Formats: sequence, C-alpha cells, structure tokens
Amino acid sequence: MRLFYFIIIVSLVSCSPGTVSLPKPTANTQTWVPIYVSPETARKVTYTTPRPIVNSGKIYTIGNYLLQVEKDSGIHIINYSNRTSPQKTGFIRSLYCSEMSVKGQYLYLNNLDDLVVLNIADITNPVEVNRVPHAFPVNLNDYPPARNTFFECPDHSKGDIVGWRLEIRDYPKCYR
Repeated sequence: MRLFYFIIIVSLVSCSPGTVSLPKPTANTQTWVPIYVSPETARKVTYTTPRPIVNSGKIYTIGNYLLQVEKDSGIHIINYSNRTSPQKTGFIRSLYCSEMSVKGQYLYLNNLDDLVVLNIADITNPVEVNRVPHAFPVNLNDYPPARNTFFECPDHSKGDIVGWRLEIRDYPKCYR
C-alpha cells in the first residue's frame, strides 16, 4: 500500500506546473511588437471609395446592393442592379470588422470590440447612429498571431492594437 501512495505522490509532483521551463529571452531576440493607433482613429467608421477585395467574408443583400465583409477591414458596397456587371460603389472602413447584419435601414457591424449601428437609408452616406462600447469582451489583439514566441507585452495606454510586426528586441518579457 505504501508503494501505491508513493507512486501517486511522485506522479502528482512530476506533473506540477512548476516543472515546465520556458525559453529564456536573450539580446537580439525575434519579438512580435504591437502596432498601436489612437482610439479615435481605430474606432472611426468611415465611408470611402471602393477598394479591391482581398480577404472576403460574409455577404448580405439589400435591394440592388450587395454588402460583403472584408475580414478585419470593413464592408464592400456593390451595386448589382446589372447582374452581369456588378459595380463596387464604396467601402465602409471598420477595423476588425468580421460580422454584419441588416434590419430595415440599419446596418449592424463590429468595430474592434464595439457594436456599431449605421443608418444606411442612403447607402452612399452611412451615418453612425449608435455604438455600444466593448460589446464583445474578447480582445484578440492582445496576442501576436503566432504561439511559442516572445512578444512585447501590450500597453493599452499607447492606444488600440491593430496588428503585430516582427522586430529584433533585447530581452522581451512576454511569451506565448
């Protein structure tokens, strides 16, 4: 019986989180560094000229218009009244936009972690009518796109994180 308890104790001790060793940062370590923009810039939803579709997402139709999410960038406005020759008419820029829905004359979309409501009665002049700050609690921008790597710890006093870039840094403090 003592042997049984001994084996159990050794097994528990050997699996404790204290035995995991993380790599040690050094000088000149490849490090993911956050790209910051001011909250005013990041959270501004604007209507601009059409742009190429690069990373297409969900679509929605309203009358003769098709709305298509450009993942993490905004929404394309496409006039398809001539079904054989659809024309891009504009783009609604909204950082980290990934979802949208339409009800009546209102377009609901996400902008970073906010829920934004636009009046699209005039699709070429959308007007923000409501915003619910931090409606989506998960902030995916707090970590770089890679795992098992060093990164500069986020500092939200510098602004909103809108991306990450690789740089060489000395002794980074965060690891994922």
